[in-house]
Amino acid sequence: MKRLFGLCLLLAGCAGAPPAPVPEPDLSPEKNWRLRQIQLDAVQSWRLSARMIVSDNDENAWQLDVNWRQQAERYDIHISGPLGMGKVHLQGGEDGVFLYDSEGAAYYAQEPEHLLLEHTGVFMPVTSLYYWVRGLPDPGIDAVQIPQLDAWGRLTHLRQNGWSVDMKRYVQVDNLQLPDKLFIHNQQNIEVRMVMDKWEIKTDTGK
Repeated sequence: MKRLFGLCLLLAGCAGAPPAPVPEPDLSPEKNWRLRQIQLDAVQSWRLSARMIVSDNDENAWQLDVNWRQQAERYDIHISGPLGMGKVHLQGGEDGVFLYDSEGAAYYAQEPEHLLLEHTGVFMPVTSLYYWVRGLPDPGIDAVQIPQLDAWGRLTHLRQNGWSVDMKRYVQVDNLQLPDKLFIHNQQNIEVRMVMDKWEIKTDTGK
């Protein structure tokens, strides 16, 4: 079943890849990357819809729809999945996070990862995804190895906190290139495959 889910997501995410951007002619990938980091750090508010597959070492797999709204340090993440998970809503920020289940019950924790795992059985690194979905390393975690860049200075691979992160493809969003296919996995064989359907970005924190 996990292979079937993965095949469906991969097929759905293969069409319509945009052309790669033209690199700055006098800049190396490393210099382009430094410029990109400044631009991407400014993107702190966005709306993102995506399809996701999360699988674990016990051969469980969940096919999920994710709608993520980020407003500076505050986030609202709506996740819907198959029977047994239903719909959940994560709402939080630096002061902690609430999870609201499909029956309206509310649960609180400091971090979203274990809260989500406890109430849905799904584990994914939500805190680091805040950075990875933009094509950035998580600055709160030391990188295990030097990030790998493509010729345009876009991040294509890094390892952080036991996670291997691959930005498989980028898409043009306004004047930026942002990941629209992201594969991550860790040493416990938890795997997250994410294909973005729609990006909307802001460079300020206004509503």
